[in-house]
Amino acid sequence: MGVLKKLIAASTATVLVYGVIVFALCFPAPQRWMIYLNWINYPFTENLKVPEVFGFAHNKIRNIHFTTSDNITIGAWHILPTLYYQKHDLRANPDIPDDTVYDAALSNPSYDTVVYFHGNALNRAAPWRTDLYKRLGDKFNRLNIIAIDYRGFGDSNGVPSEQGLRLDALATIDWLLERNVTPDRISLIGHSLGTGVATSLAYDMTERGQSPNALILKAAYSSLPNLIFEYRMLKYFTVLGPVRLVPSVQNWLLHRLLHVYDSVSRIEHLECPILLTYGASDLEIPGHNSQLLFHRAVYGGGLGFAKDWMDHDDSIKRRIIPNEATVYQKDQIHLVKLHHADHNNVGYYDYMFQGMADITGWHQGLS
Repeated sequence: MGVLKKLIAASTATVLVYGVIVFALCFPAPQRWMIYLNWINYPFTENLKVPEVFGFAHNKIRNIHFTTSDNITIGAWHILPTLYYQKHDLRANPDIPDDTVYDAALSNPSYDTVVYFHGNALNRAAPWRTDLYKRLGDKFNRLNIIAIDYRGFGDSNGVPSEQGLRLDALATIDWLLERNVTPDRISLIGHSLGTGVATSLAYDMTERGQSPNALILKAAYSSLPNLIFEYRMLKYFTVLGPVRLVPSVQNWLLHRLLHVYDSVSRIEHLECPILLTYGASDLEIPGHNSQLLFHRAVYGGGLGFAKDWMDHDDSIKRRIIPNEATVYQKDQIHLVKLHHADHNNVGYYDYMFQGMADITGWHQGLS
């Protein structure tokens, strides 16, 4: 009897604690902490000023800061194209070169630029992020890379919000335009949380008549309202999954969601080539999110969506690379399922870079 009472007490306590957590997520601060996880700020920000700490070549990166329209200071890295860096022998310079040396790599029409928007938690120097920058530089030797930290992340000040991150992204593009980088030489990469930021930016650029060269989404979600009840923390635990059992509570939470990132309603309006990639083993953001975005980019909102619809649509080109990837294509829209990737390691798989080359034209230096 004592054991039964303890089980009942433990179960009751668990339900009460869970209820408190769910209730707390209706308020702005807890909701923000859960979505952005920017309070997990690692690696340490003082090292961001010395990129060599993270294995980069001396003088290949300049640490930059710029200001948004609402007066927030954003920290970022500008990583030089490998070809440009080697041509100017910048490693041999014991001092930090003048900004004009770096700006010349941006304005030169022989070089392209990509802006990287990372996922939640940590900052631009997280290990899998720095690994991706290095691989991009190795694969595409004429590519400038801009890696930013959103407000409230890394060495950027402010507090994150959907509108705030939108302004951060626009400020990044304005900073590039001021350095004579034309929109047709700017591509956007987003991972996880960053896919919503990148898609919103591509939409805003299109509305301004400045469509980017390409949009690349890794492990994308269609919108936060679609994701929050299936998102898995630590791969296996769906934090809000049980709420789906009580539709009234589910709707109550959705009405109080302050951050939406509605990529699925924006992607159909883009004019640039799009690459969507996801790992078949991604347990955090299920692959049907990327499938839905692909469907909306191809057909708009006119046709109904069904999971794995691409395998039954004769208008979609399908190619299987054994043990590596399945590739779907309709015109300039590409969807790649990486057979062995999960959520954070999409950038480690070689076909990811082949897919990038196919839609961007960054073929120089591709192995």
